[in-house]
Amino acid sequence: MAFHPARQTVAEPAPASFCVLGMAESVHWVSLALMRAVRAQGFRTTGLMPVARDAQWRHGRWHSARVARLQAASSFDFPASALCTAPVPDPAVTAAPPRFDPEAVAESYAALATWTDVVVVDGVGDPDAALAPGFTLADLAQSLGLPVIVVCEDDAAALQASCALVKRCRARGLRVAGWVQVGQHPQACAAGIPRLGVLPRDDLQQPGVAACHVDAARLIEALGPAAP
Repeated sequence: MAFHPARQTVAEPAPASFCVLGMAESVHWVSLALMRAVRAQGFRTTGLMPVARDAQWRHGRWHSARVARLQAASSFDFPASALCTAPVPDPAVTAAPPRFDPEAVAESYAALATWTDVVVVDGVGDPDAALAPGFTLADLAQSLGLPVIVVCEDDAAALQASCALVKRCRARGLRVAGWVQVGQHPQACAAGIPRLGVLPRDDLQQPGVAACHVDAARLIEALGPAAP
């Protein structure tokens, strides 16, 4: 079922910024769809990517297709360096892994939050993988004080992994505001959190189309100041 979000016409408190987590590449595409859905409600929105693992270097400059898509979905034309502080290093210079600095990411988040109503942290990648020694994507969400939206593929193994992720998030005090299903095979979540949309795989890589499958009103309510 597709949800067609109506643009808000009255001033309302902005929903909370949030972090999107999951176990698959679809996290990135869901982040883009959620950005579009929030923006369609009249809120200024941007994305933030902790690590651009797809970065490509040429003549000392880097480009990330993922970060470029976040730029395109944002309300403002922020530079790539503002949306991602840790691209994969230039292989011509070093073979070291990305240098992730939690303080630099926190500073970028704070700057983006002064310009926008909602910052969507695109947490594509394993939520429990180390970005820096002893620091994971889940740690980042916790350090920024952000609620989490979990992305779940439509198969039994993915649902089990997503429920386990919800339990780990809750165990560390993170608020899981909702979940988004990718694929239309019927799934039921037993974690007691609202489903915010069902995104067909055929539409997933078209953020403007995928956003129509997000229940924008429920998303805003789940992230609102009155949410539990």
